[in-house]
Amino acid sequence: MTETSDIRRKGFIAHMATVFINALNDNFFRLVVIFIAIRQFVAEGEGTFYYSLVGFVFLLPFVVFSPWAGYISDRYSKKVVIVTTRLAEAAVLLAAALMLITENFIGLLVTTFLMGLQSTFFSPSKFGILPEIVRYQQLSRANGHIQLWTFLAIILGTALAGFVMEFAGEDLWIPAALIVALSLTGLVTSFFITPTGATDNPAPFRINPLATIVQSINEIRPHRVLFLVILGIAWFWTLGTLYQLNVPLFAEIHLELGELATGIILTTLALGIGAGSILAGYLSRGTIAMHHAPAGMIAAALFSALLYFAADSYQATLVLMALLGVASGFFIVPITAYLQGHSPAERRGRFIAASNFLAFAAMLVAPVLFWLLTGPAGITPALVFVTGGLASLLVGLASWRLYRRHHAEANA
Repeated sequence: MTETSDIRRKGFIAHMATVFINALNDNFFRLVVIFIAIRQFVAEGEGTFYYSLVGFVFLLPFVVFSPWAGYISDRYSKKVVIVTTRLAEAAVLLAAALMLITENFIGLLVTTFLMGLQSTFFSPSKFGILPEIVRYQQLSRANGHIQLWTFLAIILGTALAGFVMEFAGEDLWIPAALIVALSLTGLVTSFFITPTGATDNPAPFRINPLATIVQSINEIRPHRVLFLVILGIAWFWTLGTLYQLNVPLFAEIHLELGELATGIILTTLALGIGAGSILAGYLSRGTIAMHHAPAGMIAAALFSALLYFAADSYQATLVLMALLGVASGFFIVPITAYLQGHSPAERRGRFIAASNFLAFAAMLVAPVLFWLLTGPAGITPALVFVTGGLASLLVGLASWRLYRRHHAEANA
């Protein structure tokens, strides 16, 4: 393992830049595909099936391949894995650009799947590298910075998607050129990340990914707080997936907005998460402040439910989205830092991969749930926010138990 470095050094800054560009491009590309699905299918009265399918296809690789991604992250240098996945992303988005120019929706679904595949292998190294390049005392701050720049990237990506799609109209070569340029930029920044070594004692490789996941979860379960943490992470990303699908329909049906204004709503949510994440990181004061998690999720539940009453007000929607984001940031930062800081070093990649598996398996249900709610069940997007808020309230109350267990462990 390399000597830990300060978060202000070039290697960490290069990592933040790489994560930023990846998140920007990822969200820009997916939202472009979602807008195309709305144009081609929802606007034509064909329902939300193909619209929901975009999210499902992207998430599927995380469920299937996360165990192998965790093994690769533990077996090889995490920097090498990051650079390799940036090369893969560049190749995939070159193909995606061609699909955009030719307006081939099936091809876009295929490249969306491949984007999910390379992101699957990127994710364990993206987070697992942090304890190798920053000090333990700075993990919460480092996670705050990573979450901030991730959601700033989501802000820019979603805002750009709305603006570019409205500006480009039928000239889809414009978003095609942008995704390729961003991908190449991310490849360049990855070369400057702090070098890291491979783990001396990685877990054995298993051809059956499910067996690896079962083993990893069995290793995590005795660490009660760690197990509850990965369930909390799964809920956070499931709710985010559901809301990312719900916001465009909420904006179109209730607020009657175009693509640019819809992008601004998603941008506001992302900005709130980024601000909440960086604030939670700094307020941790060099510790992992687990008491932030339940307070953040209970507040998120309240703001989510209040969106039902903002269905006729664009301004109120923006305010509530910002507050929802801030509350969510206070939930995700401490539990992510706990996973990184309390996972055994020689199994960190596998534990993070197991967390990814559970998160994305749950997230994979979100597009199906969204389609069932808005399709067969006929629930309005406003009521989807209420449903998510009620579920979040239960998660927030359960998080108090998580905090009490963590507090008991810390004082033991």
